[in-house]
Amino acid sequence: MRLRLPILAVALLWFASDRELLLIAPAVRRLQFAAAADLEARYVDPAQAPRLAAYLRQRPPEWITVAPLLATRLSDELHFPVGYNWAAVDLSPVNNSTPPPPTTAELSADQQDHFGIGPIAVADNAATIPIRRFGLLENAEAPVAQTFQIVRSAPTLVFDLRDCHDAVPGTVLLWASYLFPEQIQWTTLQYRGFTEEYWTLPEVAGPRFNGSVAVLTSARTSASCQSFAFHLQAHRRARVVGETAPGLFSARRQFTEHFWVLLPEAKPLDVPYHQIRP
Repeated sequence: MRLRLPILAVALLWFASDRELLLIAPAVRRLQFAAAADLEARYVDPAQAPRLAAYLRQRPPEWITVAPLLATRLSDELHFPVGYNWAAVDLSPVNNSTPPPPTTAELSADQQDHFGIGPIAVADNAATIPIRRFGLLENAEAPVAQTFQIVRSAPTLVFDLRDCHDAVPGTVLLWASYLFPEQIQWTTLQYRGFTEEYWTLPEVAGPRFNGSVAVLTSARTSASCQSFAFHLQAHRRARVVGETAPGLFSARRQFTEHFWVLLPEAKPLDVPYHQIRP
């Protein structure tokens, strides 16, 4: 029994350190250097990126800490979210420049989740569409067209994005295409070293919506769910109601197997960010 307890303690310590759950100073320093390299390469502001990266490299590491506490401290110091995930993420580089098509299992899971669309409520004065996520574009055309058939006669359309946490950009553009009478340039985004234009679709399979639009947001609204609200308001097509959500035009970057950062990677060129607020 005397031998089992020390062996068990060593095993638990090894397991915790392997999961990056319990960290000592050298591991904290390696983590900070990994975050600095990613931030320096990807952060949208090339003038600020070296300063933030230098701060991480020079930051005195804690002698011993636990992952969630360290993530909270880094979030407060960097002013954008840092988090810890229990399951390890494969950081192997991907050779292809475009994401692979969704698997059969992913398409099936998307369908079983009703494509991220919640129960639609239609009343005399408004129709409300709760969206948990903008699902896979390969599945989206029919359910989105059907949704606009249901709400076509409502005077006001409300998108409830308070719990919207994930989005496929192409699916966001599909939804947006139903809210304008014709194709428009949705936005131009400036990334590090290049720009990209995004346009709505010239044609849609269902009826376009011509009534007034409102979007509900919260601090939980993230990813392209945010940009949907942002650009609708920028185009004066919708009124946004709710909390200001952090991390607009940010991408979740996994800088170690267990630590991630929600890193701002782009900014709009067509409308000043500070002019758009819920």
